Amino acid sequence: MLNNNIINMKTAIITTTLTFSLLIGCINCTPKTEEEPIETKVITYAPDNSKFPNPERGFYKYSSCNLGTGTGFLSESTLRAYRNNNISLIFRYFYLKNFRSSALTAQALNDFDKDMETIRKAGMKCVLRFAYSESQTEPDAPLSIIIQHLDQLKPYIEKNTDVIAVWQAGFIGSWGEWYYTTNGLNTSGNRHAVLSKLLETLPARRMVQVRTPAYKKEFFQRSTPLKQEEAFSLENLARVGFHNDCFLASTTDYGTYNDVEADKAYLNKDCLYVPIGGETCPPDGVSAADATKAQNDMRYLRWSYLNEDYYRGVNDQWITQGGMDNIIRELGYRFQLLSGEFTEKVAPGEALSARIILKNLGYASLYNPRLVELVLKNTQNNEIYKVRLDIEPRLWKPLVENAIEAVVGIPQELPLGEYKLYLNLPDPEETLYANPDYSIRIANTDMWEESTGYNYLGINIQIQTKNTITPYTGDLKFEKAL
Repeated sequence: MLNNNIINMKTAIITTTLTFSLLIGCINCTPKTEEEPIETKVITYAPDNSKFPNPERGFYKYSSCNLGTGTGFLSESTLRAYRNNNISLIFRYFYLKNFRSSALTAQALNDFDKDMETIRKAGMKCVLRFAYSESQTEPDAPLSIIIQHLDQLKPYIEKNTDVIAVWQAGFIGSWGEWYYTTNGLNTSGNRHAVLSKLLETLPARRMVQVRTPAYKKEFFQRSTPLKQEEAFSLENLARVGFHNDCFLASTTDYGTYNDVEADKAYLNKDCLYVPIGGETCPPDGVSAADATKAQNDMRYLRWSYLNEDYYRGVNDQWITQGGMDNIIRELGYRFQLLSGEFTEKVAPGEALSARIILKNLGYASLYNPRLVELVLKNTQNNEIYKVRLDIEPRLWKPLVENAIEAVVGIPQELPLGEYKLYLNLPDPEETLYANPDYSIRIANTDMWEESTGYNYLGINIQIQTKNTITPYTGDLKFEKAL
């Protein structure tokens, strides 16, 4: 167990040569018969209050196209410009107006695939929705056509799951909002059929969002929110979140809530484990929400993303009132390191110990899978050694301090020398893992390494021949990166 007094020291940025007992209660290591002194370094990290993009969170840019027309494609240069303006999400509306009574064509499916590839090349992800109508007067499609289209889309959705942040239910009614429908789809049975098919079509590692809390409660016949032990289980109950397309726009957010207080209390708990986001719209019967109320509600409801483009009458007020910078920083997750304690000198065959304290300053938790790795980089030849930790970062909840604790073996074959130590939070998708655009940046100064997506932990580890402690016999070890 580490000496907790070390972690609480606040008078120095770096304190060295402290002693702690390493292997009490730890995993992947053999208990020692007696305690031996280990030199450690403690670091207190400086916060970074700047604005920067991070995957699957923040403001998004809106876009739409009518599939099958061969037009309206996304532009990689435009998406890159969004990234340079701290945007990592694109909302992508795919309208299926030409297919209300027929199968999707090969061109329509290829158009979808082409857009997903552009999103991938630009280092972004999308909030995805399909619809047949973009006005209350336009028709949607019958249930049989929706099911047929989902069957056709399934292999393309599977192929492009890596760049789908979340899939909004869509398909039913105007704008795919599950309300105005010309085919009688706004019934419990039809909604159940569409949502079931969506969850079947989308790989289980991604989530679907529905328009109101009532829809999820109705679908699962359950009015209580998720419990932590149910979260991220890949069961359908743990895969349904929410989108609110009229945030703070009326007393019920245009029908988002049946019982405002009870529904918000439900979202407060459920959205610790599933995503919520959406957009503002013109207020009806209420004053435009001021920046303070907006921030308080987004924090209470765990918002991860918001439309930058609509509704400007509300969003621009937040700029005028001075709250927009906070919203940009805090939508979704924002991880900041507080302190770290490390064994600074270690020999091949021994173990490096790390204890890192971080806090999630954002409104929400992560909602998609994410890896946690420690990385050693040789300062002479830049050779990389990594270890993947058995940690679930989706449980790093808002405003809660969390500890990353690891005891990791140094391979006998690891060359002697000096190594920078990094924290790496990459995307687990094979197509995105090595792309720094999809790695999480920590909100501390002098930490982000843009070329790799690593976060430098402010310490260089000395791998030396001196061996004074019991050799490490566990299974968790650094391995050379290929």
